[in-house]
Amino acid sequence: MSSNHHSNIRVLLSEGSSTNVREMISALGPLGYRLDLCDPNPLCMGRFSRYIHKVYRCPVSGRDPVGYLKFVIALLERENYDVLFPANEQAYLFAWAKQVLTPLAGLAIADFLAFNRLQTKVAFMQLLDELNLPHPASRVAQGWAEIAQAVDSFSMPVYVKTSYGTASTGVWRIERATDLAELHEKLDRQGLLEANTEFLIQAAAPGDFEQSHAIFEHGRLLAFHCTRRLIEGANGGPVLKIGVDRPLVRQHIEAIGQSLAWHGSLSIDYFWDERTGQPAYIDANPRITEPMNALVNGINLADLQVQLSLGKKIKPIPSAQTFRKSHNLIQAMLGAAGRSRSWTGILGEVAQVVFRKGIYRGSQEGMTPVRQDPPAILPILNTLAILLFKPQSKQHLVTKTISDYSLGNAIPMLSRMEPQAFL
Repeated sequence: MSSNHHSNIRVLLSEGSSTNVREMISALGPLGYRLDLCDPNPLCMGRFSRYIHKVYRCPVSGRDPVGYLKFVIALLERENYDVLFPANEQAYLFAWAKQVLTPLAGLAIADFLAFNRLQTKVAFMQLLDELNLPHPASRVAQGWAEIAQAVDSFSMPVYVKTSYGTASTGVWRIERATDLAELHEKLDRQGLLEANTEFLIQAAAPGDFEQSHAIFEHGRLLAFHCTRRLIEGANGGPVLKIGVDRPLVRQHIEAIGQSLAWHGSLSIDYFWDERTGQPAYIDANPRITEPMNALVNGINLADLQVQLSLGKKIKPIPSAQTFRKSHNLIQAMLGAAGRSRSWTGILGEVAQVVFRKGIYRGSQEGMTPVRQDPPAILPILNTLAILLFKPQSKQHLVTKTISDYSLGNAIPMLSRMEPQAFL
């Protein structure tokens, strides 16, 4: 790939803290795009890349969504960006303000009404029912009495989920009565037991956790790829993934995209039951997620998102080749810290990844490819140093990162507001 192939195209990434955006940088940077990003943390992970030219310090989108959006609008008005790239939950915010943003930069994003059919877990389950698509047995609850009653109606284990959340936040696995009592205390402390807080109570689905990744052009499927998580990291994030071929999932996701006239990226999580050959869909991410496994299997979803944002005509792409693996070294370290809580366990996992031993044989680094992008070693070394000194700090690292890019409580607030009144 030519390093200056797209050097005249300026792309603004909506955040710089997540593993998601770091994979997008690795996918887009070698193509020559001029990449800048916004983030409240001036030392965010995305900053440490030779492909990033500028980092704009912005308000935290979850804490001050309107302030963040005004910052982005002012930046687009001042600078000549060709594409605004929704790298994480800011996609919901951009869909909300779509009419204001699209005159300022290329933005491939679905309408806000379509987003609201997918953004919350409850709305997504309702859509699946309308389309007669499979999902685990589920009940909606408000208040503790309804939560406890719904949990009691299922066999253990059961999942209790807030209707919105990212990176597996707001999800609790209940295996015994003591878990339910502990959850009551947590929800009460967090102020989540008010009657207007909606929860999804869901039976556990059999099978392996997989994700589908798709790009649509106004309901027309352009590209599709599926991955299976081989090793789980912090907060359910994937340490190691492999591409898989799922024609049935492709049919289902295409039906969802057509029903919503979806435009842009869409990722949907599910469990695949090898015994029955059936998926059970559990969550929708109305944006691109971790595109590097698709890339190592032959499809650059991040590049397709940029091309669609520029208004280019894209021919539908056949399914990617499958069975190639990609990994995330930082997630591997965080996962090892959670499992072993010892420096020997963390260093042992690092050695397995770096030297491609065992299950990592033949895998490619998806997030921080140091040979291609030398500054990417800095967040690796920083994370390693923190974990070796204090392995139990793993959860603090993850929580702080998520808070920098998650919309959190801003989602229900935005759904009740009109952008014209604030922008």
